[in-house]
Amino acid sequence: MKAAAALASAATVLGVWGAPAMASQPAIHFSEDVTGDTFACETTTYTVTSGMIRTVIHEGASRSGNTNFTGTITLQNVVAEDTSGDVFSIRGAVWFGGTTNAQQGSEQFSSTNKLQIIAQGGGKADSVNLTFHVNVVNGQVTNVKEFDFGSCEEPQ
Repeated sequence: MKAAAALASAATVLGVWGAPAMASQPAIHFSEDVTGDTFACETTTYTVTSGMIRTVIHEGASRSGNTNFTGTITLQNVVAEDTSGDVFSIRGAVWFGGTTNAQQGSEQFSSTNKLQIIAQGGGKADSVNLTFHVNVVNGQVTNVKEFDFGSCEEPQ
């Protein structure tokens, strides 16, 4: 997940400032092992012992210079242990995307992180539940909304 966060940041730069050169490109697909990533939560820390993430990213641009990008990260068989050695499954997805409007000088970026940490016998133990949105006009941040209803931080 560490690389996923870095990828989201890189995708922001590419999508917001580099997409005209990448217009009409096919989606990019790749997988990554996330073993060793950690989820710091209110009452414990979970360390990933196995699993992968799959990432799909797509970028586009219009003739007028507007740009867009979107990315989705899905978890594949992610297993983690807490500090007591108990085993959990982690399921969910992360979505992020953004746009620029060349005529208005505006940019928007949003992300939704919905990950559930599930106990062996079933039932949610903890979660990452974060939604973020920002608007920028002429280089000035005009609106930021962040809603965090989870009990854990996403891996860095």
